Amino acid sequence: SLAIMPKLIEVVKIRQSALGELAVTKRRYEDAQKANRHYLLLRWMAAMSVVEVHATWERFAELRLVAALCHNPASFLDEHNIRGIDKIPLGLSRRLIRGNGRYFDFRSVSDLKGGAAQFLADCANPFRGIKKTEEAYLDTLSAIRNFIAHKSDSSLAAYKKSLATTYGIKSKPMPDEFLNAIDHRANSPAKGLTRLHGLLAILQGVITRI
Repeated sequence: SLAIMPKLIEVVKIRQSALGELAVTKRRYEDAQKANRHYLLLRWMAAMSVVEVHATWERFAELRLVAALCHNPASFLDEHNIRGIDKIPLGLSRRLIRGNGRYFDFRSVSDLKGGAAQFLADCANPFRGIKKTEEAYLDTLSAIRNFIAHKSDSSLAAYKKSLATTYGIKSKPMPDEFLNAIDHRANSPAKGLTRLHGLLAILQGVITRI
């Protein structure tokens, strides 16, 4: 009889896909900059770009976790006393990760790391490689996106707190102005470029590495 190999997911492909999406977002914004578009349009584009960038991050994180479980199922199988198989196919892996939801939901990088730890041994958890400084920027990315999308009091409070913690900003502008402004800090991830560029640089680095 023929052995049926479970369908897996290639990490290289999901990484390239996510980086490609970020490159398109970045190029669109920079093309508008070079064309000297009105600053209000550039601000709006920066805000919409963050929504798009965050969606790319969410999709990548889910697919990366699914891939990790496909390729490193031993801890999960042992934890749940599952015998007779040594691989978890793609479809089942995705179902396990999503649980009863339509997608894998996480509110912060810490939440992501903890969620992944339910399925993976520490040595196989790719999100453990995200550094504290990167974690702060990624959580700020989420806070900015949530405020743009929801404009609720709670999202505004989280947005202001993130800007104060990550950027040391006391007077917090609205997201479109904040993102389109140049970051002059010495420790900026993209010094001399916009804060949107800085967030893109952080996410590109994380996706390339994990």
